[in-house]
Formats: sequence, structure tokens, C-alpha cells
Amino acid sequence: VAKLVQSEGQKLTGKKADEINLKKIETKLKYDKHILDAELYSDLKGNLVVNVEMRRPIARIVQSDAPDAYIAEDGVIMPVSEKYTSRVVLISGHVKGLLESQDFNKTEEGKLLIAMIEFVNDDKFWKAQVAQLDLSSNGKITIYPQMTGQRVEFGRPEDIESKFSKLMIFYKRILPQRGWTKYERVNLEYEGQIIAE
Repeated sequence: VAKLVQSEGQKLTGKKADEINLKKIETKLKYDKHILDAELYSDLKGNLVVNVEMRRPIARIVQSDAPDAYIAEDGVIMPVSEKYTSRVVLISGHVKGLLESQDFNKTEEGKLLIAMIEFVNDDKFWKAQVAQLDLSSNGKITIYPQMTGQRVEFGRPEDIESKFSKLMIFYKRILPQRGWTKYERVNLEYEGQIIAE
């Protein structure tokens, strides 16, 4: 933030508040995709006060043919930072169409995916278990878990709670009896069924 404020070409140290174009600097800060909101003002002592609300990443998009990016809580696509790496679920596969709008909330597919990511992030167990969501060209999702070796065919990101309930049944009742490495694939797409092979 300090670099963005200074990069405006204005030397701020030693200047009076009325000599600094606060609106121009504020606009530049808001233009940065990592920043959700920014407010600049001077206090009674003449100090420049910069209040910045940062966007929080909820998922990281990984692509072999393009740079990685984050999906923020508000659906905005933002570049990865050189300063930190956020520990979030990975998104791979056919994401190009979703990336074109630069905001996942502008498409129905993007809204559904964000709802699924939020569901995973809001549950302590699923946040620890779900490592990657892979999107197919037809909008279906495959989950790659952190601990077990099964590929989980989730289907479209609909009936999320019901599908995760079925997956929990698979983890609690089937795997302990049959063994954690017996199955390679689990399909949750069909109502009332868990298909494991």
C-alpha cells in the first residue's frame, strides 16, 4: 500500500495535507485488484491516514497455459501476490470462460462455484479435506481430496449440502469397513446413490 501511495510520483513527506491530491491516490489504490476499499484523509495533526480493506482470497486458479490467479470473497479475480501465498483450495480445468468476466458473480456457473467454495471453507472438516476442484468442459466438478486417494466425481455444483452428506457417509461408513485404498473413484452425481469403484 505504501508503494502504491508513493508511486503516484508525489513526495508526501513534509507536504501539507492540502498540497496532496488525496482523491487521485485513493482512486489509484481502489484500482488495485487486491484492494476492496480505500479511504485517505488527514488527521488534526496533519498526518496522512490511509485505511485499506484488502480482498481475501477463497480459492486459487491454477492453469498450465496462463498465470495463476485468486478468486476473492466477492468473486473478483485478482492476481497472485509476490509477497504471500494464501492456503486455499485449488481450482483447475476449464476455467477460461469463467475468467473472461473477471468476476465470478457475473455468471451463473461462477456463482455456483463460489457457493461450493464457500461451503467447503465454512466447514472445518471439508476445508481440511478438499485440496482441489477440477472443472470439466460440461460444468461438472471432480474433487481431489487431501488425505484419501479417491477421485470424487461431484457433478455440477448443485445440491451441495446433500452431496457432501453422501460423501461423509462414504468416509464414515464405507471406507472404515472396506479400506481407505480400496476405491479409486466415488460418484455423487445421482440422487440417493453413492457409486464407488
